[in-house]
Amino acid sequence: MADEASRPLLDEGPRPPSTRRSSTSIGKASHHADQGHHPYELSSESTPLLVHRDDDLLAYGGTDPRRQSSELPRDPSPDRSLKKRQRGIRWPIFCILITLSAVVAILIFAFIAPAAVKEYAKEATVFRPTNVSIESATADGLRARVQGDVILDAQRIEKKPVRNIGRFVTWIAREVETGQSEVDLYLPEYGNVQVGTVLLPSIKVNIQNGHVNHVDFLADLIADNIEGIRSVAVDWLDGRLKHLTVKGTATVQLKSGLLTLGQQMLTDTMTFKDGDFPALPAVDITNLNVHDAEGPGKQGAMAVDASVVAQIDSPFTLSIPPLGFEILVPNCSPGDPYIMVAGVTTEEFPVIPGQKTSVDVSGIIRGLSDDLTRTCPGEKSSPLDFLVKSYIHGLGTTVYVRGAKVPSLGTPDWVVDILKSVTVPLSFTGHALDNLVRNFTMSDVHFTLPDPFAEPDSPESQPTVSALVKVLIGLPKELGLQLDVPRVRATADVYYSGSKLGALDLSKWQPANSTLLDDVDGSPALYVDFDINKAPLYVTDEDVLTDVLQALIFQGRTVKLEVAANVDAEVSTGLGTFAVREIPAEGEVVVKPPYGGSLEQLNPQIESMELGATTASSLLVKTRVNVTNPSPYSASVPLIDLQLLFNDSIVAHIIAKDIAVVPGVNDGISVDLLWSPLTLDGPAGVIAGRELLSQYISGHNTTVTIKTHEGSIPALPKLGKALSKLGLEVQIPHVPVPRAPGSGNDPDNDSGFIQGATMHLWSSTAEFTLSSPFPNTTIGITSVNAQAYYEESEEVGTIDYRIPFSVPPGISVTPRLPVDLNLGGIGYDALKKALGGTLDLDAVAKVGVQIQHYRDTVSYHGKGITARVKL
Repeated sequence: MADEASRPLLDEGPRPPSTRRSSTSIGKASHHADQGHHPYELSSESTPLLVHRDDDLLAYGGTDPRRQSSELPRDPSPDRSLKKRQRGIRWPIFCILITLSAVVAILIFAFIAPAAVKEYAKEATVFRPTNVSIESATADGLRARVQGDVILDAQRIEKKPVRNIGRFVTWIAREVETGQSEVDLYLPEYGNVQVGTVLLPSIKVNIQNGHVNHVDFLADLIADNIEGIRSVAVDWLDGRLKHLTVKGTATVQLKSGLLTLGQQMLTDTMTFKDGDFPALPAVDITNLNVHDAEGPGKQGAMAVDASVVAQIDSPFTLSIPPLGFEILVPNCSPGDPYIMVAGVTTEEFPVIPGQKTSVDVSGIIRGLSDDLTRTCPGEKSSPLDFLVKSYIHGLGTTVYVRGAKVPSLGTPDWVVDILKSVTVPLSFTGHALDNLVRNFTMSDVHFTLPDPFAEPDSPESQPTVSALVKVLIGLPKELGLQLDVPRVRATADVYYSGSKLGALDLSKWQPANSTLLDDVDGSPALYVDFDINKAPLYVTDEDVLTDVLQALIFQGRTVKLEVAANVDAEVSTGLGTFAVREIPAEGEVVVKPPYGGSLEQLNPQIESMELGATTASSLLVKTRVNVTNPSPYSASVPLIDLQLLFNDSIVAHIIAKDIAVVPGVNDGISVDLLWSPLTLDGPAGVIAGRELLSQYISGHNTTVTIKTHEGSIPALPKLGKALSKLGLEVQIPHVPVPRAPGSGNDPDNDSGFIQGATMHLWSSTAEFTLSSPFPNTTIGITSVNAQAYYEESEEVGTIDYRIPFSVPPGISVTPRLPVDLNLGGIGYDALKKALGGTLDLDAVAKVGVQIQHYRDTVSYHGKGITARVKL
């Protein structure tokens, strides 16, 4: 072969000037050698080489080579040498064919296969990120670290031709290296605006099927169009972003080994659907501390330190640089601009996928704007009131966060530009301030009945309450401010046993005093005391009031009233003075029985009596009453009208006007008694009235019932009607009467109309000493029908006298009344024995009485009347 290799392959003679031949000339030369004579012979070693190669080619084509080669020794054909020469030149032809095939393959893969290869690469490539993190924020973007595995999986290709071509090409290329490249990111749905550029480093990967490539590289993302990013962010925050398409284009320089494959233009799009977008995180404030700011330039400012925890749905790790924000709250109307209340800053903090993010926030509130504290049109509250109310009730509260320009933090300008152009709603749940009012007491309570001439349902038509209110308010431990409460007002609902009694209207501002102190458990508290002056009490359920009065007055029990109030407080802090409205306050008011549980403590006494106008069946008695109020409560009564009942019949009205009752002894209370049994209850009333008068003038301890009625409080007819279910039983106080000389200190004589009697045996007459309770009125006696008894049952005599006589005011003596003595009775013997002395007698009489126009007949039962016996 060495000799053969040293010789020219196709020519024995001298070489032509050019020894290079194209594939065409070589093909032509091979064709000519097959048809003509050859002036040379191939070496003996060429034959087996060609035969061996030919065998391989035939085997590859499917023809059995053994049969032909086995027949060669048996063929004595004279053309044998020619066939050898023909086979001898096939191997360079094969080399030429291989070269042509390589050229054709290159042409195919350069012009036809790239589409299949690209499809293969696109569908077979799998990238499994193991860690994606934002390393830092740069001056014009972000630097991200990407770690993951790149695999080409041919099984993902459904088209068999594409899969086979792709596997073949990637098997040949083995490795591909990209040069440094840039990927431009576009948003086709937003005017195809370019929003950013990603700078990628050179990356080398093995592209053989199934090979796992571990990649770890840094990529820089440059924000190109802040407005485009802002538009996407706004649509996402407003809930309008249902899907988002991102198109990326890149010009990549490819190289495989030493072979440079040139630049490739790559374009791909990715569509994100609604479920791919992260939700706004729920925020939980785990720590909150509000205190007066300290330091130069912070006088009068309020500092807020908070710890916020949120579950941020981020697919990769982030390192958030220090940021500055403006905190805004909603205005009165949704269309009004938000109100800025504070500026806050955060330190650098990490965001780790699957873990809650904790952020420490520091803020300064330098003042409260008028927009924040001004009452909204048509409302009673300001935006600040709505915010405070939501928080202290434990409701969902929404504030808004917007980026602020804070150069001192070193935040990149592009981050500031994005943040300050996007407003993010931040929802969190407030902390209900339970047991805010820890103690609620009312002292020096004064009740005032309504003006009888007031318009119905007006404040003047309601009973009012005046009192000194003392409140101990527990403050949140997070609040470290120096504050004062100069004024308060409230609307309080009053409950008894779970049922609403009414509402106490404290809508007028009341001056208050407040003191910061420590409660018994060491927590901060604010002690506030203030006077309420004639606050209307709107009774909404008369039945509940009936139950309260029944427990207090008739059962003598202590009553506990629950008070649920919405308090408006005028708060004075370093920021200024502003009102915080509708703060919930709950307390308990303990009301003791007004008479200490016993009606005897009232100890009513009639100081004087005076007769007023009269008719044939009615009379008006004006009295002055002394009563003891054992309760700590006082009351003012412009007008009250009560009914007086005896034996379940209405016999009179008790009317009081313009009276004031204070704790302790009350003297000279004017009370009018309008006696009119016939008009009020007909014949039954007349009978009950006579019985009542008979018992009263006889000196008995007489009990009557006092009730309200629909007209008891003219401005509150429903209340009077409801209270009429209750009846107050009281003992009628004895009427004070002048004493006759010599009557002594006998308490029975103090209240008797008959102070004494004188019996004249010789003339069988008797005269009586009477005491009239009316200081300016003469009483007329129209008839006397009486019986006198000794030792209760022995009749002494009878009187039947029909001649009228007068009883003037004070002490007077009646004319001598004829007595029909029972001369045979034991009583007469007792009279004779008592001649010149005294004898105690009992008397039963029916007496006709006329007081001006009023006429009636009453019964008198007298016991132990001391009668002087004369001849």
